[in-house]
Amino acid sequence: MMKRTSFFLPLLFVLASSAQARIYLYVDSNGHKGATDRRAEVPAGAKITAVVDGGPDEPAPHKSTGSRARIPTPGNFPRIDDATQKKRDDVRRTVLEEELDSEQKNLEDAKRQLATGEKFLAGESPASPAYQSRVKLLRSAVERHERNIAAIQKELGTAR
Repeated sequence: MMKRTSFFLPLLFVLASSAQARIYLYVDSNGHKGATDRRAEVPAGAKITAVVDGGPDEPAPHKSTGSRARIPTPGNFPRIDDATQKKRDDVRRTVLEEELDSEQKNLEDAKRQLATGEKFLAGESPASPAYQSRVKLLRSAVERHERNIAAIQKELGTAR
């Protein structure tokens, strides 16, 4: 039993320490990609493209809160010509505008239903559970349509 422990315990420490190591991915000045677990082994002039799985021995690199780093598009990546992309953008904008019109009509309808539903039925009071339940459902429908309209307008604002 002691022999097994003396063999596996150091192995366990080695595995645990390697699990916490950072892997530095880089591209050297000749365009060759490489990886190492030691920052000092990254060749001079090489650009570090990523740091994978941080460990306790070095602080993690500062992450910018700005936009994402631009990664160049591979040369063999399929490209769409400007005219095709413009047509797609136009179709997207048209669909969003139709959705907005539809949602605005649904909102108007939901508001009319709410106005009708807020009227008391025979024997109802503001405290009656049936009245409160009905009004709550109608108000939630109005709020849902208002949220949908806001989301569509936001999407239209980002559409090209």
